[in-house]
Amino acid sequence: MNKIITFCVLGLLGTTAHAQMKDITVTLQPTASYNWFDKNTAIDDGVMYGGRIGFGFGETIELRAIYEKSADLKNTVDGLNFFSNDFVNNFNSRSVDIERFGGEFKANIPTRGTFVPYFTVGAGVQSLKVDIAAVGAPSNQQKSDQIFAHVGLGTQIKLGNRLFLNLEAKNTIFNMNPSSVLFQEGQDQSELENWLNDNQNTRMYNWTLLAGLQLYLGGRTPEEYSALDRAYKNKFSGGSGGFKLIFEPTGSFINFDNDTNLADSYFLGGKVGFDLNQYIGIRGFYYQATRNEQISTDWDDMAMYGGDFIAKLNVSRGLVPYINLGGGYLNVNNSKYVGKNGLTGAKSGYFAKGGLGVNVPLGRNFEVFGDASLMYTSERDNDDLQNTIAPDELKTHTMYSVGVRFQLGKKAADTDKLLERKIEIRADEKTQVYKDRINDLESELSEAYRNSDTKKAVEIIEEKKELERKIYFEEEPTNSKAKQQFNNESAKESRVEMTPKELENLIEKVIQGVDEESTKAQTVDQRMDRLERLLLEINTGTYRENLTPARQEDASQKILDKLNELDKKIERNTDKINNLNFNNQNPNLDKTTIINSGQPNQIAPQVIQQPETVVNSNSGGNTVLKSESAVKGVATGWVVNEGISVFTGVAIADQVAMTIGIRGNYSFTNSPFKFMPDVYVAPGKNTGFGINANVVVPFPVNKGVILNPYAGLGIGYNDAAGASTFSPNIILGTSFNVLGGRLFADYTAHNFVDIHRISLGYKLNF
Repeated sequence: MNKIITFCVLGLLGTTAHAQMKDITVTLQPTASYNWFDKNTAIDDGVMYGGRIGFGFGETIELRAIYEKSADLKNTVDGLNFFSNDFVNNFNSRSVDIERFGGEFKANIPTRGTFVPYFTVGAGVQSLKVDIAAVGAPSNQQKSDQIFAHVGLGTQIKLGNRLFLNLEAKNTIFNMNPSSVLFQEGQDQSELENWLNDNQNTRMYNWTLLAGLQLYLGGRTPEEYSALDRAYKNKFSGGSGGFKLIFEPTGSFINFDNDTNLADSYFLGGKVGFDLNQYIGIRGFYYQATRNEQISTDWDDMAMYGGDFIAKLNVSRGLVPYINLGGGYLNVNNSKYVGKNGLTGAKSGYFAKGGLGVNVPLGRNFEVFGDASLMYTSERDNDDLQNTIAPDELKTHTMYSVGVRFQLGKKAADTDKLLERKIEIRADEKTQVYKDRINDLESELSEAYRNSDTKKAVEIIEEKKELERKIYFEEEPTNSKAKQQFNNESAKESRVEMTPKELENLIEKVIQGVDEESTKAQTVDQRMDRLERLLLEINTGTYRENLTPARQEDASQKILDKLNELDKKIERNTDKINNLNFNNQNPNLDKTTIINSGQPNQIAPQVIQQPETVVNSNSGGNTVLKSESAVKGVATGWVVNEGISVFTGVAIADQVAMTIGIRGNYSFTNSPFKFMPDVYVAPGKNTGFGINANVVVPFPVNKGVILNPYAGLGIGYNDAAGASTFSPNIILGTSFNVLGGRLFADYTAHNFVDIHRISLGYKLNF
């Protein structure tokens, strides 16, 4: 019961989850697990290790090949409560080697957050090897194979954009004869035979707690896709997007196993189903056999029906390979069906199948396809699949299929319109860059006005006017008439010729006009623009040729004085607006430090630790507000991912072992608690490992103290330094106010006294 509760808690950790990679991905995952074997297997509990490799199809579905191997497992009669003390005392415990090969279907729940819950379903072949030789005799390895199936529930904890820590609980089911593990030559077998006669239970259950690091190669996260990316992907993968209805008229040929009475036959029929997205689909099928191994409408007394799962390995308008997994029922009319060599008596039964195929798109809604599959049936009486033990009890058949596919779905988005919109967005972004630069120039221009620096002011105004011209052309990209008008006006301004007296009168008139316009509905910016244009013409245009240097300098100074006056007016208005907005802010939300030249810092009352806002003036005299977040990390919902840590240290128990591992760091909004899962290995002669989930609370300390202590509790499985335990943890530690506060050290007591672990580590940004 405790194991079941623990496994359920693991599954419920994934209440907020982060989406996986989009597209087709390759997944790699080393694994380590602790296994609680059914007592009737006569195998001690222990560790297995292995790996998984496969494909991810979008965010939700993964198909993986799995491999697991035992590490120092033994057979045992403890806990069976049947054998005599004499049998138990004389029982010679031997090593049991277990290897598992198989496949697995994994479904992720595509929600957003730090945790990704998932479930798994898989099957394969398990091999047991035991030395049954008598004591002192040469080794005699006995091997037995079993078919297994498993279901699992777990959660992934995000450590990086492509790296996840998997924590999973699963139950593996297989049928087994216990004598394959307990039998030993040279030992009295009477008690064993009596136990086997009394024990009819061959169904075994193997509970497992597993951890692994899963790496995704290829693909992109959903956030990396733009609408245009999705539209082009849909366009070049058949022209439809999202959910699609599928109709597939199909013909098949099955080459049945020679050990059955089923005659090789053609089947005609079809599939109906749907594609959930561009990668995965579900089909239901029905096929009717034809007679005499010919394609015709002369129907035989055999049919098959069931369902298929389709997983495409890419999306394109060319060849598209796919994986085909399914099963169903082979229905044979036993009283009428005539099989091989004119014999009757073939059996109906369930089957499972899997294979590879390829699609050839011929249009947006029309494809042809072909696939080859291996099909498995059982020859047990009454189709007793659930009690099948060994793989050699299954019959293997080969199935070949070809057909045409019609699909009905929503038409993909128009890429031309999306491309036009994307160009507009990029033009807006480019325009914004120009506007940001103009804002910077305004600050520099204010300084030039105050310093009466004509040369600097002219240079800045020239750059500013050029940027304004670029903005105008970006905002009117197709208006050639407007562009020509803009260029003509610029050329006209440069061709005006005046006498020195006329120019001086013009300057006086413009300045006087600017003063008169102050009462009109014209902005200060508009008036300054007129003066800046005039200053530019005096110093760079044809006006300059009509003025002596002294007159030019005097005219420029008059314009600069007026510009400086207007600029100060803008600055005063801006300060009033900023002060009004700043004073209206809630003083309880921010800690604000106001820095004034020659005055001590003033700190507003602090109620809640929030971002710190600093108000200062830049070199141009403009007010600048800077806000720095008090909490570092990436927030995903209510969880803040603060990065991962690497650490090393020692584990102390019956022995002393070095440890190397990684740790996740997660905080929670509006909570002082931090979640710190970790996994480590203890390399050496007897390599160990540990998987832990700890929750800690930091303790506040006075500023200036180098230590930032924390303490907490957790749970985990640890096998290191000659001891192993699945138990609670106590953790005490501190980070140090050096190297950006990323250095830390802590002590963990596993099961309070069984294993003591000391770690020193460094927190990374990812």
